[in-house]
Amino acid sequence: MQADLIRKIAELMTAQSASYASLESLTVQLAAALTRCEPHEIEALTKAGETALFRMRSRLLEITSALTQFAEIRANQELPTGLDTETREAFESAANGLIENARSYERISARASTLALSGSSFAAAGIQTCGVPQSTYSAPVLSYSRGAV
Repeated sequence: MQADLIRKIAELMTAQSASYASLESLTVQLAAALTRCEPHEIEALTKAGETALFRMRSRLLEITSALTQFAEIRANQELPTGLDTETREAFESAANGLIENARSYERISARASTLALSGSSFAAAGIQTCGVPQSTYSAPVLSYSRGAV
């Protein structure tokens, strides 16, 4: 039973690792779309990324639940039994791959985030410089805070 849980976790981590690779590709495409200023592509990539992240969160919950179940089984055993070498190696390989892909995605994500923030700052500076003072410009979000419809 323990080995089955660990194999299931390894499979989930391998799928999560592949999802990180896919999300990294989406993020690179998003950064390019932000640079080219293509609103329709930005929206499509953002929605695809949100869907991928939702699936990844769900899978993370499955991984956490299976790990909790494994820990509870181990805690209830008087003499914990070890895992076979093959299962242990599969788990370690999947875990290392997941960590590697997550770190790689983190670097790409940071670049895309910086690009988006810089673009926002540039747009705000452009609005101020081109004669639209902040006092006359109200972003849509601000109109809701004043009770406008």
